[in-house]
Amino acid sequence: MTLKPYLPATFWLVVITYLSVTSSLQLPKFQLFSADKLGHAGAYALLVLCLAWAIWKSKKRALTPGERFLIFGFATLYGALMEWVQGTFFPNRFFEYDDMLANAAGAFIAAMLATQFFKSPPPKS
Repeated sequence: MTLKPYLPATFWLVVITYLSVTSSLQLPKFQLFSADKLGHAGAYALLVLCLAWAIWKSKKRALTPGERFLIFGFATLYGALMEWVQGTFFPNRFFEYDDMLANAAGAFIAAMLATQFFKSPPPKS
């Protein structure tokens, strides 16, 4: 198994981690459809799609429901971990449940889209 297909997902995971731990002054407030929440959903949707693409490309076959569930679970747990890290180790960052919900929502939507995007084997290269 080659690791090259996992490079975009790894890169995006590093970007999410950097953005999650970069200190910036924020005040927690609950706004479900704010630009911040849409950004969270988009970031974790892209993470799921990158991971789904990597598995699809490396295994040269359609994704299984179990693989999509594992990708969704990984992204959701990673989003929760990043919220905990922010709230615990970075004084100007906050642990926000609504950010975790936005992360999970983006991951879920992308996992469902992955069903359509990666339902057949990749083209021969």
